[in-house]
Amino acid sequence: MNVYEYHLKILKGSKLSVPTKEEADRRWRDLVPSPQKEEEQLRRQWVGVRLPSSGADGSSGIGGAVASMKSRGYRVEEAERLMEAGLKALDEKDWRKLRVITSEIHECLHDARKDPMHKYWNFETIETWEDYCDAVRGWMPDKPIGQEDYIRKTRAGWYGQMVGGTAGSQLEGYHYDEIARNMREFKSYLGMPSVYNDDITYEIAFLEAYKKRGKAVTSKDIAREWLSWIPLGMSAEGIAMRNLKQGIYPPESGRVGNYYCEWIGAQMRGAVCGMLAPGKPREAARLAWLDGQISHANNGIIGEVFSALLVSLAYIEQDMRDVLEKTMGMLPKNSEYYNVMKNTMDICRECEDWRAAWKTCLEELKEYTWVHAYPNGAAEVVAIWFGCNDFEKMLEIICLEGYDADSTAAPLLTAAAMITGIENIDPKWIAPVSGELDTYLYGRQKFTVEELTKETTAAYLHFLGDRAADTCF
Repeated sequence: MNVYEYHLKILKGSKLSVPTKEEADRRWRDLVPSPQKEEEQLRRQWVGVRLPSSGADGSSGIGGAVASMKSRGYRVEEAERLMEAGLKALDEKDWRKLRVITSEIHECLHDARKDPMHKYWNFETIETWEDYCDAVRGWMPDKPIGQEDYIRKTRAGWYGQMVGGTAGSQLEGYHYDEIARNMREFKSYLGMPSVYNDDITYEIAFLEAYKKRGKAVTSKDIAREWLSWIPLGMSAEGIAMRNLKQGIYPPESGRVGNYYCEWIGAQMRGAVCGMLAPGKPREAARLAWLDGQISHANNGIIGEVFSALLVSLAYIEQDMRDVLEKTMGMLPKNSEYYNVMKNTMDICRECEDWRAAWKTCLEELKEYTWVHAYPNGAAEVVAIWFGCNDFEKMLEIICLEGYDADSTAAPLLTAAAMITGIENIDPKWIAPVSGELDTYLYGRQKFTVEELTKETTAAYLHFLGDRAADTCF
């Protein structure tokens, strides 16, 4: 298309029809966002939204961005000072002042200098898949799995993921202390749960890309499916979507202006990568890296690799602790993510029960937001360690730990269900997710676990003979 001709066509297509004053005034008013809507969006940046399924206050916007940059080894004193002024303006509903302060905070974060004394810089930054491969030499060899076993375990995995996401969503956004004050056990859903699932949207987008390309799928392929299917995103995914719409593709989409790039968002969606590489941990890790770099960087992507490895190994292992130990062996030991997870395992070895271990983790990881990859990864380690290979016990622990409980429970229980077997999971957990599930995907607001199972197995089996390279590139 000749762009000059296109614009000339539009210009010549306008027929002279000057509106009345009233119509012109109305059109001007329609162009300007309503003050109420703009103020609500600004308020959400500061105080977040009440989480739909748990009722918790989900603040993570401006404050989360500042906290994230601080935990990534940057100096944010000026942004913290502006936070105080911003909260005062918010309390006084001085929206004009708050808009300016919000911009100034973003400027501070954009220009933030490294703090060379921060512990973050004691570890390597893993920027590319090649870097990851250079840092990991102990890959487990691939192990074949029969078609019937694959289908059976994949079906169990999807059910486990839906149970985990549904149960966890009822306690997400709460601190362990608040949950412990109100309950000591979690033996059933807290009333009939909502089956609305927002995290699954990214896995479905990944699956759509894999259906078309198999092992040859690229980050850009997956990103295009995001644009095609997903109407909105939060934190890191929200920034990535904004970048993608501006033509900024991976890996830059996960880095440009993305203060949330080491949060839980990538880790929550890695299970499908393991499902499409059963018993093939290195390929599962590669797929997770491709997906993760759309919205995350460094430790944030390693978090997704962690989830993918758990699920890939669950196809061929019989014990969740073994899965965890072998997964740890395929994480880069020079990364901060690995060291946080290893420290958590050391804590578990020294504690008599999960509550003592989790309290210790909370104290050691208190500088990180409730949606950061580190405390949520630690929550999964604790649940695996003390879950005694019992699906329901792991579910109970991961939910009672709080934080981003749906994002941790979903990938963890995908792996756990594969090992446990769906026949050994109490029907009380399965019943609410056995019908239609709700999401906000364009053109697909309803789906079932059985549909996901069929689509996943069909995609995997279609490309089973694909000899695309499993190597670094």
